[in-house]
Amino acid sequence: MRTSAKSAAVLICLASTVFALTGEEILDRMDQNRDHKTVVADATMRIHIGDEVRTKTMIIRSITEGSKSIVEFTNPADEGTKYLMLDDDLWIYFPEEEDVVKISGHLLKQGMMGSDVSYEDALESDQLSEKYAITLEKEEAYEGKPCHVIFLEATTKDAPYYQRRMWVEKGTFVAWKEEMYAKSGKLLKEAVVLEIREIGGRYFPVKSAMINKLRKNSRTVFEMSNIKLDVELDEGQFSLRWLRR
Repeated sequence: MRTSAKSAAVLICLASTVFALTGEEILDRMDQNRDHKTVVADATMRIHIGDEVRTKTMIIRSITEGSKSIVEFTNPADEGTKYLMLDDDLWIYFPEEEDVVKISGHLLKQGMMGSDVSYEDALESDQLSEKYAITLEKEEAYEGKPCHVIFLEATTKDAPYYQRRMWVEKGTFVAWKEEMYAKSGKLLKEAVVLEIREIGGRYFPVKSAMINKLRKNSRTVFEMSNIKLDVELDEGQFSLRWLRR
């Protein structure tokens, strides 16, 4: 009986080793969970700076293939301001000036509308495996959820952060927490998912927060509603001509 018990333990150990996921496989499962052709949603962005809260509302339309997005602000102070994102390029339309400005270079690191989410964060569409080497560090619970903890280190110069660490829930493959680091090892930002919703068999983060560790008492909470996936969108909207309308 002892021999059988030992054999069973060895088999279990071998099976867990064989079927353990790699960091790359965990990222692939995350991508599968986010596999949708288009997204249409209303969104609210609340920028907390100390005791002050600035609220921005917007309509988002996005096509996954080619990484195309249009964001149109609807709150009174910013009504008519539009963002056009095409792959790694970003243009902003300012209605008062009736002018379109392209955001590039160091300006991409600035916060959108003064938020903790940079233009660079918003533009990120490449699969992380294309810009980072991924290591599975350990398994650890986050807020009571069993998670894979993966560590990413940049392999290209255009990666927005030198190092990243993610807590990815087993089963749902939602990254509930992410830390972003500079090359020096300094923690720059922390992103946390506050709420997810199952839509079309996929787990979709509908509320999240970005905390800028370089700004005191600063965080941005982003919440989506009226989410529609895989609806037909006119690709003609995703153009500079439409942006000026």
